[in-house]
Amino acid sequence: MRGNLAYGFTDEKIKYMASVERILSRHRWTTLTFRARSDIDRVGVDSESLDNNSILLALARWGYFRRGYYSDEYRVGLNRELFKGYSQKISFRYWTFDPTFQFGYPANPEDTNSAILDSYQNSEVSIESRYARDEVFLQDDNERISMGTNKWPIFTLKYTHGFSGVFGSDFEYDKLRFGISKRIKTGPLGVGYLTVTGEYIFDTLPYPMLGIHLGNQSPIYSSVLYSLMNYGEFVSDRSASLQYQQYLEGFLLNRVPLLNKLKWRLLATTNVIVGGMRDSNKNLISTTTPDGFETLPVGYFQNGKPYIELGYGVENIFKFLRVDFVHRLSYLDNPNARKFGVLFTVQVQL
Repeated sequence: MRGNLAYGFTDEKIKYMASVERILSRHRWTTLTFRARSDIDRVGVDSESLDNNSILLALARWGYFRRGYYSDEYRVGLNRELFKGYSQKISFRYWTFDPTFQFGYPANPEDTNSAILDSYQNSEVSIESRYARDEVFLQDDNERISMGTNKWPIFTLKYTHGFSGVFGSDFEYDKLRFGISKRIKTGPLGVGYLTVTGEYIFDTLPYPMLGIHLGNQSPIYSSVLYSLMNYGEFVSDRSASLQYQQYLEGFLLNRVPLLNKLKWRLLATTNVIVGGMRDSNKNLISTTTPDGFETLPVGYFQNGKPYIELGYGVENIFKFLRVDFVHRLSYLDNPNARKFGVLFTVQVQL
């Protein structure tokens, strides 16, 4: 059971989150989860993907809060390991979108005189399959932590269907997401971790419901984020990405006198993503709000050109600190684009 309660003195609104998880079976690890949440979020920061990184979520709320929105969310999920290595998850989610920024979309994009709307609500069901053949877990009575796999890749496939009219929801849609992650032994060069993902959204939707790729405007490094991408900088309805981390361990620094006493370890990172957006989704981006104000611009990939960033770093500094130096190689002329960044991570690795 988890929860929090907060009050905003500026907006005079109460925020809360309450979550309950019940373990139905420990033999075939089966959990049932309920969550209710009311809070302010920002477009381009996926709280579900960053649920295990509370520091990043907290830092995302500092500074100029661009593209914020209020949301009420209710979620129920059932997860079960059907057989060793294969788990199945089904979840239902209802949430609302009430923006605090200048946003709008036409109720009927084919009608030039269509009313402009700026809020919506949705209900959806997701089915997610995950297969990891030789996955190892650390498990006690109430928790189970994955230690990953050694030889075989991990496959995930997630299908999401949105229901129009259910609890007043506004859109019907289908989304498909596929991912592969693999630990790769590279001999004296250490070990690499590769993640390849693809996503396709079949229907026409307001851009906050499309694929908004996870940027990072904090000084904290995370392998699931694009380190020099701004929040909400790229939106797509189809995308493919590759993320790779190479841990060189003691390959070079162990051979340098004096430095080898520090037991620092080198690493390298690569992030590449490319996507696109259909004209039907571009036409659903209004230039004005319902009140007639100009909306914030939306960015998307140009002519199949990928976003690329490369990095290198050192870990195990003082036994817990990691420092990454990241260079952005494409879309350097985008507004407020950062070409270089230094990011930090606190971690403990054996």
